Amino acid sequence: MRIVPALDGGICRIKLAGGVISSAQAMAVAEAARTYAQGVIEATNRANLQIRGIVGDHDGLIGALMAAGLGPANPASDDVRNLMLSPTAGLDPQMLFDARPLAAQILDALEHHPRFHELSPKFALSLDAGEALVMLEHPHDVWLSALKLDDEVLLAFGLAGCPAHDRPLAAVPVAEGKTLVVALLELFLDLGRPEHTRMRHLLAEVSTADMLRELSTRSGCTVRTDKAITDWQRPAIQGTRHIGVYPQAQPNQVAVGAAVPLGRLDAAMLSSVAQLAADQGDGTLRLTPWQSLLLPNVPV
Repeated sequence: MRIVPALDGGICRIKLAGGVISSAQAMAVAEAARTYAQGVIEATNRANLQIRGIVGDHDGLIGALMAAGLGPANPASDDVRNLMLSPTAGLDPQMLFDARPLAAQILDALEHHPRFHELSPKFALSLDAGEALVMLEHPHDVWLSALKLDDEVLLAFGLAGCPAHDRPLAAVPVAEGKTLVVALLELFLDLGRPEHTRMRHLLAEVSTADMLRELSTRSGCTVRTDKAITDWQRPAIQGTRHIGVYPQAQPNQVAVGAAVPLGRLDAAMLSSVAQLAADQGDGTLRLTPWQSLLLPNVPV
């Protein structure tokens, strides 16, 4: 965790696993913004938070956030914890599987595999388990998207693109998802040069066919390239579903989405929403790629 300079003071980016933050952690962010900055907190389009206008005690701010459990397990890994999930992962009625366990495995690999710390801070992954509330348009270096074929759920994947516009290169069983991601990242680092900071840079010199052949040889994954997979297109979603009441797979519970004006909150606003989540929900908030907030597990 670090603070980068800006015209209005320092910016501290707070990366949230799966976009999830507890009420207590959100209150800690609000208090840190009041104490060490000008009280401005932004929701980002990567489903994270950032504190702006930081002046003075940088170490105090970072210490307060780390004490709240908002830092990385490995200090060298903070820049590469770039995995985007649906804000309704594990909750969405249309999900084909619960993405959270696989996401935790991928994040653990990013944090604890020292070589992955060489990846650019902009190198990003996405995991879509078939939820109806998901950002499909953001380009990612590696994207993963669930599809159902002959009653089997598979994990389709593509490189340097997004499931909204691109078709998969191949698919693997969901159980091999972590192995696939680790193999793809190692392959990128092995084949790339220092100036290849993004997957698109490598693909300008190495064909996807060569990448797939090398992946199949190295990974041990069951890499499938059936025509039904490579012709598959992720269905589009309705663009405004992140605002309002959203049904959950869990009976008698809903998620409630709220817009954040221009993606900016003040400390009082974040504290109030955190208290609302503690009182009316399960004590967590979820950030979304639309720079909004979601309160999950609200009883009805």
